[in-house]
Amino acid sequence: MKTRERILQTSLRQFNELGTDQATVRSIAEEVGISHGNLCYHYKNTDALIEALYDQLIEELEGPVAHSQQPDAGLADLIRSAEATFHLLYKYRFLLLDFVRIIRRIDPIRKKFRVLMQLRREQFHKAFQHLIAQGLMREEWLPGLYDNLITNMLILGDNWIPNAEIHFDKKGEEVIRYYLNAFLGGLAPYLTQKGLKEYERIAGEELLKEQIKN
Repeated sequence: MKTRERILQTSLRQFNELGTDQATVRSIAEEVGISHGNLCYHYKNTDALIEALYDQLIEELEGPVAHSQQPDAGLADLIRSAEATFHLLYKYRFLLLDFVRIIRRIDPIRKKFRVLMQLRREQFHKAFQHLIAQGLMREEWLPGLYDNLITNMLILGDNWIPNAEIHFDKKGEEVIRYYLNAFLGGLAPYLTQKGLKEYERIAGEELLKEQIKN
């Protein structure tokens, strides 16, 4: 593993465990086994590390999101995309835990995030149109209805990890599943009867997987 990769891997672990206020360039360099100066050669400060990890997260998210944007993508594809997204957000959970402080301090991340949210809004609308065309989702019956739904989904996506930190002592898969179900459950009232049957079928398959796993 290259030095830059080792630095980012260690930074991610320390930021997740300690937070962006407690993890320092020195503590990261010490764990990596390099000098403070060597680390600063690659990343001049913790803000640079945070931005690099943010960019890495966005790159990792592109695969799952792109899959849900295909013309033949159905409800199962949207659900798999959401599941992969929630797992990746949890992998980089420090970003959402400390996000307000991060964007106040690192303006490039604020700008990138605003552009990303506009793109995500467009992608959700596209995914919904695919579901409507397949008879899985109802036509919008009030102006702006789906735009409001997407706003609610984006708000949940931005805030579920801080909420989990307040309400859960447990970590990991159980927490991810709880908020993923809340996210997907918000979609259910907008599905057709055909869509609800598909939703129930997928939910049943996921429950069976969990029972087999346990």
